[in-house]
Amino acid sequence: MSELNGIRTINVTKDAEGNPTRVRLAFGPHYFVELRDTDGRVEFRLGATHHGFMADASEVSGELEKIINEIRNSHPDNLID
Repeated sequence: MSELNGIRTINVTKDAEGNPTRVRLAFGPHYFVELRDTDGRVEFRLGATHHGFMADASEVSGELEKIINEIRNSHPDNLID
């Protein structure tokens, strides 16, 4: 497997107490997933190079879950349960 097709980098940023505040994974030719702890809220980011989307992931049935359900409805062949 070429390096461009795998997980390329994992970066974790921590606060002064050692708690993670940001986790970023870069993978494939140009994709990323990032989680940020911002003022006690969890922000989820998914993208390709410099564009993508973000959603609040702090609550069950919240913004991220609604986006997940929209994608599941649009792409039924790609469902995981």
